[in-house]
Amino acid sequence: MNKIQARVKRAFQRRSRAPPPPVPAPAPAAPRETITGDPRLPPELEREIFELVVATDFPSGYWSHQHVGDTTLVLPQVCRRVQSWIEPFIYERVALLQNYNGRGPISSFLATVDARPATFFAAHIKHLYLDRMVPLYAVQRILSVCTGVVSFGCHHPYTALAPILSSLPLRRLLVSELSSASPPLSLPQLPPPSLTSHRSPIWLSTTLPSPTPRRQAWAQRSALKWFLTAAPHARCLVLLTGAKTEYRWVLQRLRDDAFVDKRVYVHLGPVGDGPWHAWSWRLPDCFDVAERELQRRR
Repeated sequence: MNKIQARVKRAFQRRSRAPPPPVPAPAPAAPRETITGDPRLPPELEREIFELVVATDFPSGYWSHQHVGDTTLVLPQVCRRVQSWIEPFIYERVALLQNYNGRGPISSFLATVDARPATFFAAHIKHLYLDRMVPLYAVQRILSVCTGVVSFGCHHPYTALAPILSSLPLRRLLVSELSSASPPLSLPQLPPPSLTSHRSPIWLSTTLPSPTPRRQAWAQRSALKWFLTAAPHARCLVLLTGAKTEYRWVLQRLRDDAFVDKRVYVHLGPVGDGPWHAWSWRLPDCFDVAERELQRRR
């Protein structure tokens, strides 16, 4: 037994004195490729990738009043090439609404208008909505450069903006009043709106006044008839009201007065930023809702 233990001990000693097996040398690392000059992707594919990011980048929340997400807003900082691809998506729809985060969107946008050429806004801004907090002078300044707008909404009377609106290729219009303070007989003397000079169908919308002075409010009925007569290409006149009592009253008054025109649609919803807050959620706005209703009537 002692002889066996001695042999095992000598074997372990010989094994411990033996040098360890050689470790194989690591394979040489492949040279790292450095991209210089133009990108490796074809420009068309690169552009599609960025546009896919925009399509899947939803706004962060209701109060942002944005139709694109926060990632899209920073993409123009990548390079000038990406800026030229992304800015048309950002500026296609502009909604200047009352905000609740302490920033001033109206003054910021006016500064942008002064800093960039007018051709930029004329080419890119197609849908523009300015809420009741935007003063008239700001509306006029913005419209002076946004000459390619096809959908426009504000809360000022049509008469205050008629000279500017008549030159725009409008298809959808939201104003607070269709008539002026003068009697309805003076309406035909207004500058001719662009509604009669377009071959394409046009959408109109007007917000109803406060339900308190109903007799004065309904005096706009003659203005509505005049607009529908003066705009043979108009497809729909949307009346917006945010009060259920006013909504029912208008429908009843239309029936009592035998006012029949299939182009008139009364929409119940928030008059403030309600019509265009759907942009933030990428949902149908009041015009889209009216279009579905008109198709249902046919």
